[in-house]
Amino acid sequence: MIDVRRAVDRYRVEQPGVTTWHCFSAGAYYDPDNVAFGRVVACDEHILAPGAGFEPHGHAGVELVSWVLDGTLAHWDGAGRRHLIQPGHAQHQVAGAGIRHAERNASSLEPLHLVQLAVLADEAEPAYAITCPPLPLLSGRFDVLTRCRGHVAPGALVFLFVGSGNFHVDGVDLTAGDSVRAAAALEIDGDGELLVVSVET
Repeated sequence: MIDVRRAVDRYRVEQPGVTTWHCFSAGAYYDPDNVAFGRVVACDEHILAPGAGFEPHGHAGVELVSWVLDGTLAHWDGAGRRHLIQPGHAQHQVAGAGIRHAERNASSLEPLHLVQLAVLADEAEPAYAITCPPLPLLSGRFDVLTRCRGHVAPGALVFLFVGSGNFHVDGVDLTAGDSVRAAAALEIDGDGELLVVSVET
């Protein structure tokens, strides 16, 4: 059995220069039946207007993965890092006991489209990396499938999010913004960008 969540059913939030769609309970959209899937506690799709972004804020007890679909993400944090993240590379942050960072659309002309995921993590030491997937997580793995004909076999639980394109998962048609939660091997066929998070329970 798979649990398919459609893009239209996500929670939408509008802020100045930022539109966000939440796959899980967030902010004013508290849903006690949709707080997490295993260790996955957030999957947020953002559209940032030119120059718009998120002011300095904190995270703790999670690892964060940012995947840019279109545009350039500017990141800076309390450790003094300043980086630009573009399509094809994942930004991975382990928050540990606490980090502070800010993120913004690096362009003054074009919008930025990205997806950010949060996975619960017990690691106490913060860490930072920019790398190409697949990416090992503290309690799982993150990957992006662009052309898939075959099976995904999760360690325990698997969360899928369609960033772009069209995919068929166990016979179900999925388009951008759709997501899947499952606890079994999945047969996948499609093209685009399919974000895959496999986690322990």
